[in-house]
Amino acid sequence: MSSKVKMILGIGAIMLAVIVAYVIVTARSQANHLLNLTRREAELVAAVTERAIALAMTEGKSQEVQAILEQISKVPQLAGIRIVDSDGTIIRSSSPGETGQVLAQEDRLGEGKVPEPLWNHAEGTIGIFRPILNRPVCHTCHSQDRASIAFLSVRLGLPSAGSQISQQWKVMVLPAVLALVAAGGLIAIYFTLVIGRRIDTLSQAMSRVEVGDLLAKAPEGDRDELGRLGKSFNSMMGRLAEAQRQLEDRHADEVRRAEHLASLGKMAAGIAHEINNPLAGMQNCIRTLLKGVKQEAQRVQYLTMLQEGLSRIGRTIRQLLDFARETKPQLTRTHFPPLLHRSMALLEHELAAKKISCSLSTESGLPTVLADPHQLEQVFLNILMNAVEAMPSGGSLTVTAGVRHRQAGPWVEVSVADTGVGIPAENLPRIFDPFFTTKEVGKGTGLGLSVSYGIVRAHGGVLDVQSEVGKGSTFTVILPLRREGEGQCATASS
Repeated sequence: MSSKVKMILGIGAIMLAVIVAYVIVTARSQANHLLNLTRREAELVAAVTERAIALAMTEGKSQEVQAILEQISKVPQLAGIRIVDSDGTIIRSSSPGETGQVLAQEDRLGEGKVPEPLWNHAEGTIGIFRPILNRPVCHTCHSQDRASIAFLSVRLGLPSAGSQISQQWKVMVLPAVLALVAAGGLIAIYFTLVIGRRIDTLSQAMSRVEVGDLLAKAPEGDRDELGRLGKSFNSMMGRLAEAQRQLEDRHADEVRRAEHLASLGKMAAGIAHEINNPLAGMQNCIRTLLKGVKQEAQRVQYLTMLQEGLSRIGRTIRQLLDFARETKPQLTRTHFPPLLHRSMALLEHELAAKKISCSLSTESGLPTVLADPHQLEQVFLNILMNAVEAMPSGGSLTVTAGVRHRQAGPWVEVSVADTGVGIPAENLPRIFDPFFTTKEVGKGTGLGLSVSYGIVRAHGGVLDVQSEVGKGSTFTVILPLRREGEGQCATASS
């Protein structure tokens, strides 16, 4: 709804409320006035009747009282005349059949006092009580101790008052409605010609700005509020246009800087992850050596692992120095059982601390794979560490390796299955995205699986995952069995 319509409706509603309030107050005033006239008319009828009855009684013509009541009751709108005593018993009535009856409780006199007029809106009547005074001329027949002989009850109908009120209501409401319609039409015309067009022009300028046109201008010729608003709008748009030009000048530099910082951040996170993995294994070896190793062969094995970890860190530093160049896998004939044994040995301390049982099963005669053993060790170590972290309260870790035949040829599959918490279905499509992690801040960078996925893809293989919340996850590394010199075009899906 437009502002023009809202303003017209608002002014119309205010005018309607004022007119209705005026009509209601005036109608009530007219109604009270007519009701007072009806009351005075009833009191006049009662006074005339009381004098006629007093005159007849004074002259000793008491038999004419009934005739007087019946004659006066023929006055239009007169519902009835009664003479009642202080107990409410009807002595005489314009309707002879009521003689001897007792008034209803609400119509009775209280302790001989004259009650207020009784308005009966259901029957449309007003009841007036007037005392018939005990004058000296009445003492010959009535005791002097009483101030009044009886009471005169006059009931007058109100149909004339109601019809006049209804007529007054129609006379006042119809002009008010016509005046309201006329005023609303004049306001609408004035608003459209004087204010509406200028508001529409300003709205069109704002719509142009909304779609990106910062050169839009609003009219500012007049010196009223809308003119000042247009001038402020044009000034604001000028400042916005200048600010946009400055932002566009700086945008390219900011984008280049942001891309550079993002690259540095990604590189730093990746390098920290690459160094942290061998450090974790080396710390486990040092802890075991500090506890004391009785067998010389085992001591030599741990020292060899330390040397290999240091070599991996050195290789990572060299990769940092060669950051500008993409490092390809150094392919050699790699035998999986020793590689898997070495990866699991680096986590021996973590497995024992968390009470995780571990088993390794490989097919006999498992052939070698043309791959980079250091990169694959990093892949298996990442997967194994994630499996250990998924079982904080213990569990079982099962590693299997074997050959599977597919359409494109034989493939080596290494599966790592845990009984941990599992991965929610909504997170499965994102677990290989860089920096995606569900761990707490400081507990993971979200690069482990992403780096592992890249390594496996660089070897022409596939990294697959199957998981169910509450039951565990299974990561499968699928690598092709190829001879030296073969391409890496084949994939597990083929």
